[in-house]
Amino acid sequence: MKMETKARDAKALDKIKTFVSENDLSIAFVTDRVAFKMRDLIRQVRKNYWGVFDDPTDPMTGREKIWVPLTESMVEATVKNTDIDTKDINLRAKKPEAIGLTSILRAEVRNQLDYIDFGELLDNHNRSKAINGTGIWKTIKDWDEKEKKWRPCVYEVDRLNLYISAMAGNMQEDDFAERVIMTPEQVMNMDGWENTKNITGTLNLHPNDKDLGPFSGEQASSRRVEIFEYWGWFSKDLLTLETEDKDEQVFGHMVASGVFSNEQKRIHLVEAVKGWKPYEEDWFIKVPGRWDGRGVGEKLIMLQLWMNVVVNIRINRNNIAQLGLFKVKKGRGITAQMLKRLGSNGAILVEDIDDIQQFVMQEAGPSSYNDENVIKAWSERTTQAFEVATGEALPSSTPATNAVIQNTNAQSAFTLLKESTGLFIQRWMKRHFIPIIQKNLTPKNIVRLTGDPEELRELDERIVNEILYEELDRLNKEGKVVDPMQVQSERDRAMAKLSSMGKDRYVELLNKVDLTEYDVQVFVTNEEIDKAVIIKNLLDILKIAPAVPGLDIDPATIVTQAIDMMGLSTYQLRRRQNIASSIPGQPSPTEPVMPQGQGQIPPGAGMTPPGMAASNAQKIYQGANVPTLRTQV
Repeated sequence: MKMETKARDAKALDKIKTFVSENDLSIAFVTDRVAFKMRDLIRQVRKNYWGVFDDPTDPMTGREKIWVPLTESMVEATVKNTDIDTKDINLRAKKPEAIGLTSILRAEVRNQLDYIDFGELLDNHNRSKAINGTGIWKTIKDWDEKEKKWRPCVYEVDRLNLYISAMAGNMQEDDFAERVIMTPEQVMNMDGWENTKNITGTLNLHPNDKDLGPFSGEQASSRRVEIFEYWGWFSKDLLTLETEDKDEQVFGHMVASGVFSNEQKRIHLVEAVKGWKPYEEDWFIKVPGRWDGRGVGEKLIMLQLWMNVVVNIRINRNNIAQLGLFKVKKGRGITAQMLKRLGSNGAILVEDIDDIQQFVMQEAGPSSYNDENVIKAWSERTTQAFEVATGEALPSSTPATNAVIQNTNAQSAFTLLKESTGLFIQRWMKRHFIPIIQKNLTPKNIVRLTGDPEELRELDERIVNEILYEELDRLNKEGKVVDPMQVQSERDRAMAKLSSMGKDRYVELLNKVDLTEYDVQVFVTNEEIDKAVIIKNLLDILKIAPAVPGLDIDPATIVTQAIDMMGLSTYQLRRRQNIASSIPGQPSPTEPVMPQGQGQIPPGAGMTPPGMAASNAQKIYQGANVPTLRTQV
């Protein structure tokens, strides 16, 4: 039985609204009596970073209170010492035959990272993560009509616009919803969305937090649409409109507007989703028992409060000590205005010398400054942002040994944070970034990036070999053998056909090759491997290899690996002819080679693919059932 679209929309809206409401407080329990209200906690740490009081005036003195920028200084020190630049993002080949492919992909990755201003994006991400405890990226693809290529579009999701269970594991495994503020024109131009006509939007929507009230300013006169994107499980009938599917769950994506605002409530999209969600989170420090990370702002929340109290009390005592505190005899006509003018005219007329007397007030003692130093020391221990690591001048009394120990401890802590960010970048590039830019590997774009058409042939060979291996492996599992002459003939035919397919031939074919799974590895400098050390070791091996008896090492392979680790193109640093092919007796890395079978197999006729035993290759002329090899390119 079919469900009406109106009934489906009402059910979908109720699903989204219920999910957002249930996770609005985002309560993470520590014990049965203690829990964090994560959204309130994040608002508090942001306020501490900005340095603002709920009530900026001291009710006792009437003076403005002073905010000590403890949280801000520690956040900035941490961001400065954990900075990662675009140059630290590297790619390397997992095997020698993928070096050419890595060189091509590396050029496109650098081009696209520069296009999205990755360095600025990463700096803002690290600061947001240090304050909130968690940073979130959303990556979608956008078609560049001018360049005729797919572009990755990456933006930081505000933590207060994300609704997820406080006890969730990660965004790829758990349900969540994102609040997005868009203009009516943006909604109406979204591809694949329905019910977008005549959408008007609402005034005074806060861009970062739906719980904050209406605000005034320039944006108050602009209409915006409050969109909620839900990613998770829901009943299948919302997708199929079949009532009998109501008990079956599917994983998908739903988009709705007007869920909590006064505008018309609409469902714009209901779809099933396979693969990765377009989100990736990065925790400052991942703590057990809750989804949110623990950032610098949360670590210092109580120390910030203590610091403000200590400093403001000291300021008030010093002000009183300088201006004086008086006792006045009642009924003598001495007013507060007369006391205020005391600093300017210097005297008050009295009938009796005892009508007014000044209290003896002492300025804040050394204990107040000791408290401030204790707070700073605790803050440094908590964040590892010691003075020696942040670039501040150390006291002259600091022993050199202590300075070295502090620097070592700080750098070790910052290295862990950099490793965490590096692993996040690897995960993000593998799941979201590279799959988008992989579609840009067309002959036209490759020549523009590398300036060398020879790299096109290497990529063609890589694709043909992948498809050929797959077909040979299938025949091998069926117990069939292939004529090696046919292997070479089919390879040549596929290469010729691939070259004739034109500039768009890679878009579909490269989807058959999982680059980051088998060929290319993304790494951040010193996060997984120390690039400088590995290159030095490779070159040292090259020097000592000839002196070791019985050690047969191909120098060309070592040099090529070192060049690839440097992030350089092998085509720009060597002859166009492959290095390996110029060495007598050495095959080209991209040329398939079949092991010799006692004179039965012509030299250079083919190659034993992965998974096919050499004994099967030797049966080529003995087998009665020799199939016809035909690859689909």
